[in-house]
Order: sequence, then structure tokens, then C-alpha cells
Amino acid sequence: MDHGFVWPDQFQGAVSLTYDDGLPVHHEVVDPLLRHHGLLATFYPMIQSDLRLHPKHWRKLARAGHELGNHTVFHPCYQTSPDPYPWLDDRYDLGSYTLAHMRSELEVANLVLHLLDDRTDRSYASTCCDLKIGSGGTEESLEPLLADLFVAARGELTNQIVLPANSPDPFNIGCIQADQCSLEELMHFVEQARANGGWAVLMIHGIGAGTHDLYLNQDVHISFINWLAQQRTIWIAPVRTIARYINQHM
Repeated sequence: MDHGFVWPDQFQGAVSLTYDDGLPVHHEVVDPLLRHHGLLATFYPMIQSDLRLHPKHWRKLARAGHELGNHTVFHPCYQTSPDPYPWLDDRYDLGSYTLAHMRSELEVANLVLHLLDDRTDRSYASTCCDLKIGSGGTEESLEPLLADLFVAARGELTNQIVLPANSPDPFNIGCIQADQCSLEELMHFVEQARANGGWAVLMIHGIGAGTHDLYLNQDVHISFINWLAQQRTIWIAPVRTIARYINQHM
């Protein structure tokens, strides 16, 4: 099938493994498993997370070649009823944010990450998959700001693969909720990417019960990574790397 887009090195599709929220399990469990297979991922820690407590572990992730993406300082989200987030401090309600406020938070997060990985190019992951701020008819899109600060942004939760041939918005890259998925479901997303020349951007939080309210079963995670490492026609790379390739080859 002619998709009007060609992946490098005869790859038929791509996968980005993205791990959110800066959890200890990411450097304790995920990184060793990925290193064993020579795979690279994108980690999206907010600054007020394990990253602040144990920066040396996150510096080690960066040195291994993983991307440290921006996930803000405080993980702001919309605190809206009837289903507010019990963990969200009202100070970090995106409904009360301004673009200047958000820019400051993103720039501080970029600075901290730069001190860990010495890089200035990175992707952003929208918190709670929100790409706007403000409320009451004053909502504003974050996309122009994101385009000014990042090479790409993981955006809305679509549970669909990204099709580069359709010229996707690099600052609203759709992602797939991998938490609670079965091995068969995860494999299906990869096979969809292979069959359609697409890109599966998998959003993962914890690994195993007790690591996060949202998590992927640890045995499923191990089996999936073991299987994924054997897929020679799938390009497995960080969001920054794949997004940059797509931008340069469209």
C-alpha cells in the first residue's frame, strides 16, 4: 500500500513507549527491562515527582538515551465537576491558568530537565490530555505555545494510531491508553501500525498495582516488551525522534 510516506530502514510502522508522572518504578523496573532489549522510550515526569527527590536516577535514564519529556512542574488539569480529581490541588486547575502562567511553568520544567540531560529539544505530554487553559468562554489553545517550546506534543487521547500520511498535527499527537490493556490489545495496536504505516503512541503510567492509580499489569508489560523487541519491521523510538523524522519527511 502506498501511504505517501516512507519510514526509515524499511520499517513498516513505529511505536513510542511513553511513561508518565515520574514514578520510581520507571527507573527501578522499566529502564532495566528496556536496556536489556536495547530499546528507548520517552519518560514524562512532572518536576514535583520522584525526579525532584532522586534526580540522579533520571539523569541515568537520559544518559541511556531515553527522552526526558516535559510534563509540567505541578501536573495541572481541569478540576471540573461532576468528576473532579481528588488528588488535584485547586491551585493547579487549568481553568484558572493563563498562557503566561503556563509558559512560566513549562519553561521552568524545561530548565530542570536541561540540567539533567543537557538537551534543549524535547517533546511535551499534555496533562490529563488537555490542550487548552481557561474557562467560562475564555479558553485558549496551548498549541501555539507548545510549538514555540517543543519539537512535538503528545496530545489528545484518541486510542488510535497516528497516520503520518494524513499530515498529523505535531502538537496534538493522538495517544493510546495502554494502562489496563491486555497483551493481545497492545499487540493489536502494533499490528495496526505495521499494516497501515502508522505510529502507535502508547501512554503508560504505573507498572503493577500500587505504583499508580493507572497502571499496566507487570507481567503484561514484560511480555509485551519481550515481544516488541522481536518485531524487526517496527521502529521503536522516543516521541522526539519519530516526530522529528515525520516533520522532516512530509
